[in-house]
Amino acid sequence: MIDSYLMSNIAAPPPTELAAVLLDGVRAVRRGAPALAGLEPDSYARLHSAFELLSDQRDLIAEHLAERLADRGDGPISVLSVGCGDGVLDVRLAAGLVLAVPGRPVRYVGVDPWIGSVERFTATMAALDADELSADGHVASFGDSPVDETFDVVMFVHSMYYVADVGATLRAALALLRPGGELWVAVAPSAELNALVGVLAPPLEGHRQWFSGDVGEAFVDAGIVVDDVATLHALVDLASASDEVLDFAVQARLTPDLQGPVRAYLDAVSVPGVDGGLRVPHPVDVFTASGH
Repeated sequence: MIDSYLMSNIAAPPPTELAAVLLDGVRAVRRGAPALAGLEPDSYARLHSAFELLSDQRDLIAEHLAERLADRGDGPISVLSVGCGDGVLDVRLAAGLVLAVPGRPVRYVGVDPWIGSVERFTATMAALDADELSADGHVASFGDSPVDETFDVVMFVHSMYYVADVGATLRAALALLRPGGELWVAVAPSAELNALVGVLAPPLEGHRQWFSGDVGEAFVDAGIVVDDVATLHALVDLASASDEVLDFAVQARLTPDLQGPVRAYLDAVSVPGVDGGLRVPHPVDVFTASGH
């Protein structure tokens, strides 16, 4: 549905043009207004979980990363997950490593700035009850992390958005790799959904939201060779999202005057899902770089 703020006597343009018109409408509502409020830390994890239930992206990421882990052979393996959150993704990967090669030592470390998330991460890992799995969680940002070991894999899954300096973070992550190790960075492009984020989200710790284009440029500027970039084409059902989950989707607390324009834009960019319902494209790019 297109809200009444559009003039009904103007012929509807093609979908891509309509989306651009609607996005300009959102910009017009925001023009000259103070920054929207961000998401509160205590509700972020809850809304993230609710958002993920509407998307197939986590499953696609889990499958992609599990395949990459399987390609690393049957020997002992260690993983650092930066921005691990509650460990829902990481426990799937850790379980896959344990089951794939019985008896293989698996070391898994999570870092996240929110204590509640780290507590859930460590509890989730402990629930695997696998003697060959050693897991620790640290409440810290990556730059302040007490991690003092090296890893076969260092990964940032939707966490590179929050660092102040992407290039410095990439270099620091590569320094934590063992010889032959790999750095994986999963980050969204500035596509349909994140075009809204770019307009609506408040600055993060003094910088704007980073997207995959920014990360790609940072790899180049840092002189780091990217071995591979895989795009996972996920979809998310935002038509049935609550107002709070919609806030998470755009990374800002929407004011009432924005609800209609934002939902109209999301309708305009939606595509049919496998069940026939409309879904918003929700892609993620996964960068891979090797250690020396």
